[in-house]
Amino acid sequence: MNIFRNAWGWLYNEPHQLIGVRVIQICIGVALLFQLFTELPFATYLWGPKGIGWGSTQPVLGPALGSLFDLIFTRNAGVFCVLFVLGLGALGLVFGYVTRIATLLVLVAVFLLSQRLPEITDGGDNITRIVLIYMLFLLPHRNRVSAGKLRVWLHNIAVLAIFMQIIVMYASSGFAKAMGEMWQQGVAMYYITQVQWFTLPGIHQLFMNPLIVTVTTYVPMFYQLLFPIATISRLKIPWILLGICFHLGIMILMGLITFSWIMIGLELFFISDQEYAMIWNNVLRLWEKFPGIPRTTFSEKVKREKVS
Repeated sequence: MNIFRNAWGWLYNEPHQLIGVRVIQICIGVALLFQLFTELPFATYLWGPKGIGWGSTQPVLGPALGSLFDLIFTRNAGVFCVLFVLGLGALGLVFGYVTRIATLLVLVAVFLLSQRLPEITDGGDNITRIVLIYMLFLLPHRNRVSAGKLRVWLHNIAVLAIFMQIIVMYASSGFAKAMGEMWQQGVAMYYITQVQWFTLPGIHQLFMNPLIVTVTTYVPMFYQLLFPIATISRLKIPWILLGICFHLGIMILMGLITFSWIMIGLELFFISDQEYAMIWNNVLRLWEKFPGIPRTTFSEKVKREKVS
């Protein structure tokens, strides 16, 4: 009974992961802005009426509604309108302005672009679309409501949904690796890095070293397999730090910048508000040990920022 009572109280009492929500909003917003500015010069070639985009929204929205949305890409102006909506929504997420509307704008724009040209999407695009759906139910930035309100319930359920989505993603990816013969033998990263499609130029030379290949093959596999257990143990913070290093490695070695950045944001989402407060307090203690920084002045500044 205590388990159910605690679960009920967790959903009922107050909204959770408020700092993590801002982190994930900022990370998704920054990643989409980066993607927008890098792909903007090639927008008409990618999604325009005479470009390489061939997809349709009809398989998802149906013939009537899908054909209506497909008309957007029959003109170059329509393509730039979608990109404008994407940029507007991404800025809203980054700066915390009307975040629920910003999330909806981003979700619609990302959906339209990915349906128009599904070939250039990656794992980051897929998880972003799923998480954006859950983010529609999160409380807007700096919105405070009383305990027991429906909005608190929806917020906390959305938080749980994001938790479960990331856990399922990591667990399924880990088990898929564990079933692969090359991953079992510890040589999968060698073969992956020899394909230019998956790595940056010159990186494959680094993976001629057997030790590097073995470590970089087994560490990601066991990290993903143990992620569901580690996040409910005392190893959560070190495990998240390991995951951040893992995704930074993917960013550097494979050039998957937006995917890695979004995944780092999702890793940081697992840190609770209380744990963020603990980390911040430890940083303050360390920072105040430096000479030349008055303890009271610095502490008062932090308190003023928290109140504001």
